[in-house]
Amino acid sequence: MEKIFVLFSFYFLIIFSIIGYGNISSLIFKRTYSIGEQGLNGILLLILISYLTNFFSPHSIIHNLIIIIIGLIAFTLSIFQNWRKKIKELKIIFFIFLILFIGLLMYKNHDDFFYYHFPYTLSIINYKKILGLGLLNHGFRTPSSIFYLNSLFYLPHIKYFLMNSGAVFIMGFCNIVFLSKINNLLKHKKNTFILFLLILSFIYVNTAFYRLAEHGTDRSALILIFLLVITYLESLNILNNSFNKKNFIEYYEKIIVLLLLIVSLKSFYLIYLLLFLLWFYQFRLLLFDKNSITMLIKNKFTYLFILGLSLFILQVFLNTGCLVYPASFTCFDSLQWAIPVDQVKQMQSWYELWSKSGASPNFRVENPEIYLTNFNWLARWIDSYFFTKVTDTLLVIFLISLICVFLFINKKNKLIHNNNYKLLYLFLILFFFEWFINHPALRYGGYTLLALIFFLPLSIFLERVTLFNSKFKKKIFILILITFSVFIFKNLIRLNKENIQYQYNVLINPYFYIAPGAYEFDKIIAKIDIKQKKTNDNLYLILNYSLLKNDN
Repeated sequence: MEKIFVLFSFYFLIIFSIIGYGNISSLIFKRTYSIGEQGLNGILLLILISYLTNFFSPHSIIHNLIIIIIGLIAFTLSIFQNWRKKIKELKIIFFIFLILFIGLLMYKNHDDFFYYHFPYTLSIINYKKILGLGLLNHGFRTPSSIFYLNSLFYLPHIKYFLMNSGAVFIMGFCNIVFLSKINNLLKHKKNTFILFLLILSFIYVNTAFYRLAEHGTDRSALILIFLLVITYLESLNILNNSFNKKNFIEYYEKIIVLLLLIVSLKSFYLIYLLLFLLWFYQFRLLLFDKNSITMLIKNKFTYLFILGLSLFILQVFLNTGCLVYPASFTCFDSLQWAIPVDQVKQMQSWYELWSKSGASPNFRVENPEIYLTNFNWLARWIDSYFFTKVTDTLLVIFLISLICVFLFINKKNKLIHNNNYKLLYLFLILFFFEWFINHPALRYGGYTLLALIFFLPLSIFLERVTLFNSKFKKKIFILILITFSVFIFKNLIRLNKENIQYQYNVLINPYFYIAPGAYEFDKIIAKIDIKQKKTNDNLYLILNYSLLKNDN
């Protein structure tokens, strides 16, 4: 019981610290945010701090204690400023994160956790920024901001056992944003189709992504993409009806925060920057105004966007010698630490082969080049992937849609709003085709794209056949309770299976299992540290490829 109390206590201390950094962000940018948005802003600020401090210091326990305590002080001070409002917010925070805590209890982590998630985070804890880290492990070539966030949670007593919790915090604060937006739209009785999209997305996220051990570096970004699309649509429908520059800037800043979080989680999601350009295009009349352009240039979030994007690209570059890995045309293989371009091209083909069911840990097709040409991969992909994971996902989407149609359909609603969604919907379909042609694995964006392609038109339909009344609010409340109940029930079943299979008892030892070879990476780095010459200011360890081969 003592261990689960320690885990629970540190879990909530970190949550309060994250909110504290959200408050710091509010002071820096002089903006007021909802509690969910504060949490996401706090996570982004912590990621940027983690990136920057690792250039000068490893993320030791002392380093992390200082970071967490600063957040807790900021959180405590904010409570005294408006304690009545904060008490209400604390109830929401406690309710959401208490439910998600059951998802954090796990014996087995993500399949890639001990391959590169855990060792990469260990490298941040034990060393300053390492130049050429991608030479050690293929996984280190695609760094994720969630590793830098998790590295801050290496703390006394708890040690490594919250270094998988970043996904829980992102999901929790996204849930709070979902519920906050649902509540606001219910109060104002506006943009009903966005309300339905929020409900459908909330149900999908918490039922399809209930297994937090499977989130890896992908599902956090996919959850945030739901919020990005909803924020995009919300801005169009509000600003087109009653435009003012203050609201425009507010949504501009919100979209920047979401985009930075999404892109930093995986370089693949750089494609979603196109939505930013689309958003600007839809407000093109505003952008012809010189004053508006000046206003955007002077906005602090513009500099935040440039800083965040630059730091993320810099991490990839310092690991691999590529600005975007594995796009070989962005690589500089003449650099001492760079991955050879021919290896980059091989890995690019491997990722495509894997996503098209041409390879697995125990299998690889005989002729990959022929397999990837002219949709030769399609038959095998349909047989081994579509009729397993894709059909399962479509079934979940169908069941959620069917439940909502059955529950909400009433009669024709005469108050139909002029919804702006068609151009965005077209882009989502284009993204879907790009996904299907190049990398048709659900983890690479497919989960969210499939859901949104169904949910957006369904939301428009539900708006037209649903009457907004007191029963409507009760139905939404019941759906939210059922969704959380399903999340809890599925995780209880999972914990029971882990208890039977691994003798994992959360009351005796709630900590996840650490594989025997998990620290091998740290030993390799220690050997190289002794042999390698360091720069004068001891800022980097420069890893030499031939030396690595000798050590292995």
